[in-house]
Amino acid sequence: MADVERAVEQMSKRERRAYESAVDGLRGEGCRAAGKRVASITADDYPMCQRSLYGAWRMVTVYRQNESIVIVAVGRHTEAGSPISALSDSFPGLSATGRRRSEQPPCCEDEAAPPTLSDELEARLAELYGF
Repeated sequence: MADVERAVEQMSKRERRAYESAVDGLRGEGCRAAGKRVASITADDYPMCQRSLYGAWRMVTVYRQNESIVIVAVGRHTEAGSPISALSDSFPGLSATGRRRSEQPPCCEDEAAPPTLSDELEARLAELYGF
């Protein structure tokens, strides 16, 4: 999670307020405040969500089986790359490229039914982040 903290430290006050507002939204609304679902390499939905913050900043979240929410990445979406493309090297099945904006489904419809990680992805999360 040190990468997330470092990214937040680089933000301007306005960008940090957008991040803090997004975190507050996650606490209050869960996955409904998490933006859009990202795609798998098969073009299906992947159990990960990305929310636009301010400008080019994005926040990426996952939903653990124990009902906790983990912010796995915060970074800028640029022509050179994005937080999702960086994560695609570490999370099997995650597409490095996104969908068209019009084709992006919401992270979830019901905060009680987030896109929960599979056992395989839970194990990968634990390996990467020390859970």
